[in-house]
Amino acid sequence: MNVADLIKSTAGAETREKADTFKIWENYREQATMWRILALLQLATTPLLLILCIFIYSTRSVTLHVPAKPLPGHYRTTEIPKSLFVSKATEFINLVASYQPRTAERQFHAAAEMVDGSYLEKFEEESLGLELRAIENTARTQIYFIDPTRTNVEYKSGHVFVTFYGARAKYIAGREMPSVETKFVVTMKTVPRQNVNRYGIVITDFATENIA
Repeated sequence: MNVADLIKSTAGAETREKADTFKIWENYREQATMWRILALLQLATTPLLLILCIFIYSTRSVTLHVPAKPLPGHYRTTEIPKSLFVSKATEFINLVASYQPRTAERQFHAAAEMVDGSYLEKFEEESLGLELRAIENTARTQIYFIDPTRTNVEYKSGHVFVTFYGARAKYIAGREMPSVETKFVVTMKTVPRQNVNRYGIVITDFATENIA
């Protein structure tokens, strides 16, 4: 290789090296620009986030519902949260107000296990007797749709009254009957609790009224 070729190859290598260096510098410049933009965005959004956090912290509200300490073996009605009475009453209503002819007897017997002894005789006569015979004779199916926004709970004279409002649909021998707005009132009290009834809630009565 002569001197001229050596000079040309050296010049080409230097040119490529300068081009590579320029590309690397361009990449660093783009990254620096990106980080500068992110820093500016952070500076702009950080105060807003701080203000939002302060607002949420200052306006927060914590509500604790702590039931009173129960008596040994027996809760008073006022010592049990309303939600437990509503849950018990809902379970009872679902058994006696929504049924099919082939399941009604089983459901009514399950509901009978939830009632108080003083009410059991009346329940057996009206529900296990008259009502079950009517369901069997007419092949009646019934569905009760509870409106939870209208459920009401009242305490009176050691008893709790849970009132449900909703639509009751009936099908007699497969034919749909007009839907009726119905109110159910379930009356409850407490007895000494046990393993199968942790809070001692029992049903003492229930009433039905068509309101539309």
